[in-house]
Amino acid sequence: MNEFEATAVMVALFALRCVTPIVLTLTIGYLMNKLIERWESETEEELIRPPASPPVVTIPCWLRRNCSPEAQAACAARQQPGLACWLVRLRNEGVLPKDCPDCPVYAEGLLQLS
Repeated sequence: MNEFEATAVMVALFALRCVTPIVLTLTIGYLMNKLIERWESETEEELIRPPASPPVVTIPCWLRRNCSPEAQAACAARQQPGLACWLVRLRNEGVLPKDCPDCPVYAEGLLQLS
């Protein structure tokens, strides 16, 4: 190998060692900016999209379960008939009652939300 070839190899290796990380860093930065733009556009779409409406009950639960008048008077869902009984109880009590997952009113409400 002559002196010119050796110098060319050294310059090429030096350039490869210096240029490759710079190109790699710029490429990663460009891809990250694209990803951030995509996330921001998705966030804007979510802000524009109206929130999902709460499930509306067609047949009230107190009629389905044949509740007594005393139970109906004490029931929070009876005071808000447009909302599902499980949603009213969840809002009032902060916890979903244990018997709700087995109830058909709860299952219908979940189907409406999805």
